[in-house]
Amino acid sequence: MHQGSTTDRNGGTGSTDGPTYKVNVLERAISILQAFSSETPRMSLSEIARATGLHRSTALRLLSTLTHAGMVNRDAVTGRYALGYEVIAMAEVARIGTGIVDCARPVIREMSERLNETVVLSVRSGDFRVNVEQVIGNQVVRSVVELGNQKPLTIGVPSLLILSSLPTEEVHAIAERVMPLTLAQDPEFSLEKLDRRLTQIRSDGYYMNMTHFRPDGTPGSSAIAAPIRARRGEVVATISVSLPIGRMTEATQAEAIAEALRGAEEVSARLGQAGHAV
Repeated sequence: MHQGSTTDRNGGTGSTDGPTYKVNVLERAISILQAFSSETPRMSLSEIARATGLHRSTALRLLSTLTHAGMVNRDAVTGRYALGYEVIAMAEVARIGTGIVDCARPVIREMSERLNETVVLSVRSGDFRVNVEQVIGNQVVRSVVELGNQKPLTIGVPSLLILSSLPTEEVHAIAERVMPLTLAQDPEFSLEKLDRRLTQIRSDGYYMNMTHFRPDGTPGSSAIAAPIRARRGEVVATISVSLPIGRMTEATQAEAIAEALRGAEEVSARLGQAGHAV
């Protein structure tokens, strides 16, 4: 085999800037992220190059990519770099993910058995929320949600409940960042409408929304969500009861609200006792 080529796992050949190069790029990007510490939370390009052993031009290219992805921020005045909000968001998901599903699973299972409806656990992931677990009710017609997909924090019952725990300035910043995605799903969205909804959620302590018909004309669904809180009171996840609109009577609504609030409070207590979400 001539110099400058490699053999992949399947026995094929390629240039040295194929799979091996890609791994090197990833390792170098990781080395930049790991260079930041509590002692050096902000660094110049030269400092980053020295800390990682990378050439300045290589470090600059990687920093540009990391900045675009939100993993790194660059101060326009000083030119110094710091870890970005996406790293914070990923750390938050990892932190609550280490125990929240285990703590919540028996609770949402019991809730689903009592209500005979679908109960969903959702967590925040940066500017988005992710449904991470569900227990589906044993009904002929029942609600089922997609797990693992990111949805903007401006769309959906769990999302707005999470937003309601944040300061208005942070809410608006998130809304601006995800505005194109939001308008694609809700052309009538506005910050004023969002603020009104969040004010009502803060007053009620939960959020309920009913969609009578889907865009295709089929019957809609209803959802009621309650907040799972950490020790400092911040909302780290939500529990939602989801059911077809046809079964949402006044009695069912009252029972679902009570169950959602009780379940969320129990999971919050379990997280605190287990030492998670602190």
